Amino acid sequence: LGLILAGWALIFLLSYKVKTTEVMEAKMWDPYEILGIDNGEKEETITRAYRKLSLKWHPDKVGKDLKEKAGEMMAEINRAHKTLTNAEARENYEKYGNPDGMQTQSMGIALPKLLVEAHTSPFVLALYGLVFGFIMPFYVGRWWYNSTRYQKDHILNPTMSTFFKNIREHISQRNLIELLTAASEFAEDDLKYRPADEAALKALVEKIRRVSQIYANDMFSAPKKFTGKDVWKANILLHAHFFRVKIDDGELADQQQQVVMTALTLVHRGLLQISTTHNWYTCSTLLMNISQMLVQGVYCYDAPLIQLPGITWENQPKIFKEKNLYSNHQLMRMTGGEQRKALSLLNDKQFDEAIQVAKTIPRLEIARVLLTVVGDKAITPASIVTLIVKVRIANAPNKIVPRGKGVAVADIEDISDEDTAAIENFVADFGKREKETKQTPPEAYCPYFAGRKDSQWWLSFANYQSGKLVVPPVRISDLVSERVVVLQFQAPPQKETYRFHLSIKSDSYIGNDVMQEVQMTVVDRSTLPSEPAIVDDISEPEEDSIAAQMAQLRGQQAGARRGDDESSDED
Repeated sequence: LGLILAGWALIFLLSYKVKTTEVMEAKMWDPYEILGIDNGEKEETITRAYRKLSLKWHPDKVGKDLKEKAGEMMAEINRAHKTLTNAEARENYEKYGNPDGMQTQSMGIALPKLLVEAHTSPFVLALYGLVFGFIMPFYVGRWWYNSTRYQKDHILNPTMSTFFKNIREHISQRNLIELLTAASEFAEDDLKYRPADEAALKALVEKIRRVSQIYANDMFSAPKKFTGKDVWKANILLHAHFFRVKIDDGELADQQQQVVMTALTLVHRGLLQISTTHNWYTCSTLLMNISQMLVQGVYCYDAPLIQLPGITWENQPKIFKEKNLYSNHQLMRMTGGEQRKALSLLNDKQFDEAIQVAKTIPRLEIARVLLTVVGDKAITPASIVTLIVKVRIANAPNKIVPRGKGVAVADIEDISDEDTAAIENFVADFGKREKETKQTPPEAYCPYFAGRKDSQWWLSFANYQSGKLVVPPVRISDLVSERVVVLQFQAPPQKETYRFHLSIKSDSYIGNDVMQEVQMTVVDRSTLPSEPAIVDDISEPEEDSIAAQMAQLRGQQAGARRGDDESSDED
């Protein structure tokens, strides 16, 4: 860092010097200026000016103190007179700017004297050797080493190799978390296990086991497959985050926040990418659940109510048992009095904060789902099917409906399934509108996550029978009030009725996911209406027209050729 700052300081200093240094322009030799006459004067005027200056600057006409200057001036005066009176010298001057003809020019770079003086050359060479022989190769080598260690998503190559080798289609959420903690990122210098952490980690394990046994009915234990110390430390810090166990050690608490943020990146850009590449619906869904757990600091299958301020592991079971209250949406459907009664364990300040946050947690609705082949009234085998999904935030503070700029947009909810023309126009205009209607999503409420997190969503469409994703999940990153998503996929080759799962999951909140079953019937192409016949409206030309005469002439020529061919065949 010090070398970088010194380098920038040197650049600024050189820039300042360049800006403030006065540039001396080279003065061109001008015989007219020396003689004190204008360009293009006649020879008489040139001779007269020459004689006048010769009398003034002749060495015999000046004092002793001016004899040296007079000699120089007379040399210039004589050269200027010769240039303007000699035809060859004048031609050379006009062409090349020199009476002697074209001259060679050399250019160089001005260096500080310190760099070229003999007594400083050993130090200069030592500096060059230090910069170009040690410092520059060191930093270039370190940059190259780091660039080859990471993939394009800035994940270590050994991490992706571990993920590829161990992830499976049918894998439990617990095993996915263990695989996540086996990432090489958690073995780096700032996060790796140190013997000094042993005592604090043991105390933390006891707290996590106690909480997990009481409230999660799942005893926390060490990973069975990955047994390294770095994996064990990352696992402890993640589960302390899931169970909201306070870490007293300040340095360990900072490392926990870094582990959580790193784990979220590894889920989104690593594990989820591998799972969706294989079209694994169940595995991808579990990874999306882990994303929610990391952002909110909750364990799997927790009550969504625990995301509200004031709701803890201790009072949430009591609220559920006594008031049968489980989710935020259930709370928001109550009246004000019912809400206060249900959250009677909270004081007034805690109650107000909980209700305020509950109002901001988005409640998603699927407004319209349409499966169609653009331009056709039915879905046939191997055709390109377009899936149109409209989603909305039911409790959005501002009902902003993006309509595009200068485009008359029809709402997909108002278009019937049979109106193929309107559907085709909607899909054609969708790409233009999508570029013009990008909006900034609201920030998610996540007090246990270090840093800002925007509320985003995943849309998945999976085949019910095979359990495979039909298309990779779509990340909806700009959902503010409502949004339309358009996807395309190829219909199966068999005629049958297929069932699909349409799932939209939050990447930040638990309990906000929506799912809908969608059916698609593939029919034989013969059921489609036949294409209309193309009517040829071109009439025959009239007999006396030029077109008719040309057509008749072409027919006669064709007949003649056929006759010749037949004759040749007979021959």
